[in-house]
Amino acid sequence: MFVSGPIPSRPWLARSCLAGLLILAQGCGSTNGAPDASGSAGTSGSAGTSGSAGASGSAGTGGSAGTGGSAGMGGNAGTGAAGTGGGAGGGRGGTNSDGGTSPDDAGADARPGRGDAGPFYPLEMSDVTILAPLPQSIATPVLLRGTDLADDGTSLVPSALFDRLVADSASGQLILQPGTYERLQLVAVRFDLCDRHLPGVCPEAEDARMRLVFQPLSDGSTAQDVGFHAFYTIRNDEIAGAVAALRDLAMTVPAQSGPLRISPALSAADPEAYATKLRAFVKRYGGDARLVRLTMNALNGRFEQLVWALRGVEKKDDAFVDITLVGATESSESVALFGGTTFDVMPITDTPAGLLGAITKSMFDGADSATKRADLAALAAVENPMSNTTETVACVACHVSTVVMNARVTSSAIDPLTLPGRYTSKFDLSTAGGKSAETQATRALGYIGIQPMISQRVVNDTAQTLTEIETRYPAP
Repeated sequence: MFVSGPIPSRPWLARSCLAGLLILAQGCGSTNGAPDASGSAGTSGSAGTSGSAGASGSAGTGGSAGTGGSAGMGGNAGTGAAGTGGGAGGGRGGTNSDGGTSPDDAGADARPGRGDAGPFYPLEMSDVTILAPLPQSIATPVLLRGTDLADDGTSLVPSALFDRLVADSASGQLILQPGTYERLQLVAVRFDLCDRHLPGVCPEAEDARMRLVFQPLSDGSTAQDVGFHAFYTIRNDEIAGAVAALRDLAMTVPAQSGPLRISPALSAADPEAYATKLRAFVKRYGGDARLVRLTMNALNGRFEQLVWALRGVEKKDDAFVDITLVGATESSESVALFGGTTFDVMPITDTPAGLLGAITKSMFDGADSATKRADLAALAAVENPMSNTTETVACVACHVSTVVMNARVTSSAIDPLTLPGRYTSKFDLSTAGGKSAETQATRALGYIGIQPMISQRVVNDTAQTLTEIETRYPAP
């Protein structure tokens, strides 16, 4: 009942089972081991809209960066303590669509002790979002299994949370086949400087996130259209060490410039040195104590029509609670595909306004030119991390925007580059490294069968993370 191998033709898909969708609800640990001896960032004042600074935050008192610089993968940073962080300024990161890289020296851009991020090395798209190639055999994972243990001795994907998510919320029936948990393998690793609760630049006082995508693999190393997305805390005083580790990782391989795609480093003739360091990074920052959210994207084999089930849990105090959908009171969303690129969502949502008109082909085709442009502008805003996060838009939005945008601009002859609110960056924003623009599915990052999926929102998020890393930890 599950999709495997190359993506089947549309007629076959219309008769097949459901696919799953990652709920990237970014809002929805305690620490593990000794932190790097890097200075923790002071609470920063954030820029207001259009990059104007908030109330000035005073810089932290200067401290030396610590001998030895940053840690290698899994090691500890130098022994000197960085300066203590300064006081916070007010306001949130700028909402300008270029990533807010030209604010003043006050507020968010006052630079308290940020810690030592190691020797400067320019990171590329595939250095902070790492899509692993599928293994030659499911017996030999490229990276790790979901059941593998982090450094704290706990599984990367807790079985109890997995069991909770795969039980249908209404009937209690399992929506995945028995044995799926044991077949989970790590297919993607992402790093971000914060949890992206709100649009804009990450406040420097927030913790960072490591985000892991797991999919069940079948014989022949094909991925089911099912995914689990785990979010782990990287403490604020560990961020510089994590950036240093990513730079160190990038320096071990040829530059991975160009668009986001299947990792060139992990696809090389001899990727083991790189893979070993990446595994160490994942194990260091993974585990129960750091897990703050687990979301599911599951193909429900109880239906013949393509329907995606979306749900997740997040940590509140000491317990995991269901994530409430944006614009609704429910905690589970279903998305059905009706011919072409019409996605029927339950509960019905139009968040942001124009989303429903964009994802429903009949509504879009019947609209006048001004409404069509407004609907596509809503999709562009969905994909812009400076305008929206998954706490401000419906779950389905970021996952279908890529294929819907491609189909609608083609039928309407509207140039997507002319849409207001479109995200821009100096980094390559192409999705050509995957098949999301041409596949009627909802996979944001990962695989369907053997085909890589990379959504526009994932690309834009990656570019924004790179922009902010360069701003926070610049070249000398």
